Amino acid sequence: MFVNENGRSMLEMLGVLSIIGVMTVGGLNIIGRSRQMHELGQLVSEVSKVAMTAKKMACEYDDAYGSYTMFLYKSEAYSDELEYESGKFIGPMESEITITGDISTFEISIAGLTTDACIQLAGNDWGKTGTNGFLGVCVGAGACSPSSDEQMELSVASSSCSDNSTVKLKYKACTN
Repeated sequence: MFVNENGRSMLEMLGVLSIIGVMTVGGLNIIGRSRQMHELGQLVSEVSKVAMTAKKMACEYDDAYGSYTMFLYKSEAYSDELEYESGKFIGPMESEITITGDISTFEISIAGLTTDACIQLAGNDWGKTGTNGFLGVCVGAGACSPSSDEQMELSVASSSCSDNSTVKLKYKACTN
């Protein structure tokens, strides 16, 4: 007697579903990583814009504003991507950006960073003293670039960064 089988067995269906599940998890992981890399790029871009703006406005800084951050806020000299809230700017990845300093030097502090964002910011090439006034980078209260105007090595950044880290960038301000 000949038996005609139609359809798929339960084992075949479970195999197909497990393959679909693995592909979905992999796809979501790739999408999440891509989104994180995009946000890191936005953060680096926003910090660069803040540094350029703070440098341009440094000669006009007045202590009457109370802080450099407030000075930039009141002067409306910040990117539309940033939101001012309680004495700080809120940037990409919910980072908190504050600017302190005076007419000669200023420091940009970026707080509330993930480990990856901290490493990206600390290891970024921000320039040199002679070209854009960059004086150095520090992570938290400890690790700093080996000398002024040098990029922090990724191994130092990796060992110094953790979740909720703070990166500080120091620049020359008004050079008149």
